[in-house]
Amino acid sequence: MNNGLKASYVTLGCKVNRYETEAVRAKLEAAGFETVRPTEKADVCVVNTCAVTATAEAKSRAAVRKLISASPDALVVVCGCSAEINPQDLTDIKGVSLVLGNDKKPDIADIIIAKLGARDPLKVKPRLRTRAAVKVQDGCDNFCAYCIIPYARRGMTSRPIGEVMAEIESLAAAGYKEIVLTGIRLGSYDDSGVDTAGLVRKVCGVPGIERIRMSSIEPWEVTDGLIGAMKHPKVCRHLHIPLQSGSDSVLEQMNRPYTSAEFLSLAEKVRREIPEIGITTDIIVGFPGESEDDFADTLRTAEAAGFSRTHSFRYSIRKGTAAAEMTGQIPEGVKKERAARLNDLTDSLSLEFARKMTGKTHPVLIERFDAETGLARGFTDNYVEVYVETPPGTKTNRIIDVEIAEATAERVLGKAK
Repeated sequence: MNNGLKASYVTLGCKVNRYETEAVRAKLEAAGFETVRPTEKADVCVVNTCAVTATAEAKSRAAVRKLISASPDALVVVCGCSAEINPQDLTDIKGVSLVLGNDKKPDIADIIIAKLGARDPLKVKPRLRTRAAVKVQDGCDNFCAYCIIPYARRGMTSRPIGEVMAEIESLAAAGYKEIVLTGIRLGSYDDSGVDTAGLVRKVCGVPGIERIRMSSIEPWEVTDGLIGAMKHPKVCRHLHIPLQSGSDSVLEQMNRPYTSAEFLSLAEKVRREIPEIGITTDIIVGFPGESEDDFADTLRTAEAAGFSRTHSFRYSIRKGTAAAEMTGQIPEGVKKERAARLNDLTDSLSLEFARKMTGKTHPVLIERFDAETGLARGFTDNYVEVYVETPPGTKTNRIIDVEIAEATAERVLGKAK
């Protein structure tokens, strides 16, 4: 039974944030709240913010103002990393009711329920029927010079293995086919003697789960044990390993504990052990002191690594980090020009990777149908999005074999076998 109260949600940033918002949504729906779009009038609005860059914080504040405009009388709850790092900036926005740090996220639904007097539980309905993220770890202690996250998510914690497995089993029962294991430092998972590799092996044993994917993992945490666990047929041939820079001097300044040669050696090892794996990455352009030679090293390293997809972004000052105090800040125009050159290279690498798949058959999880083309859309296990010609009656949430027919700059096309 619906209690007549409506809730809207906006999430910025990482998969961990999306998981945490989903937990709030599920609990509020169980208390009778109806979920509505952010553009619709709601009784409560939840904004889960990001602080990884200055742009992310600006977008977070803009999202808060937009929700307040759509629902001026709502209880507006702002949480997340921006709320942790710069709470006053959000408290000062007229219409904001509560600003809560990351440690308060598990209590958000209870706080809202107490304030609005919700009752009459509803059956919780999963939002997606294909891929579900499961948060297994939180926090980081590496303190990379550019990163604010260790200050926003203090301490390293791992969820109890029994709790993780119970959630995954319930998701399998709800019909999910693919699980994405996620954490701020996923590779540091450790509970009751079970590390990340052991966790992956355990999830492989859950009936109904057909694919296991991992979110971002640091280079030094891609162990032989993890590579071995990834050889199970249920585990997606995909790793997102942040490079950040291909210059050894910049990596040292960033406080990244590896060299470009060590990164390339790891990529080669992973590809040797897991053929056709897709390796995706993050790269920062314009870190303080980055010379043209340093940037050229990044281009060479990226090309040698053969990334299948790259998230590149321009360095932005995060107050409170070591890099914010460094000399040699790069002009925005130089950052923009370098980012464009990097994007040109990485776009060509993505296309090259996809073209190597043509003529081969890959499993694709059908997630939706494209309104423009009428084709099904989904991802291969090595994380290439494919537009698929399917027989009539094909439904979503099915993993089907697809022969890759063509790869262009616009899209990758395939046909169901």
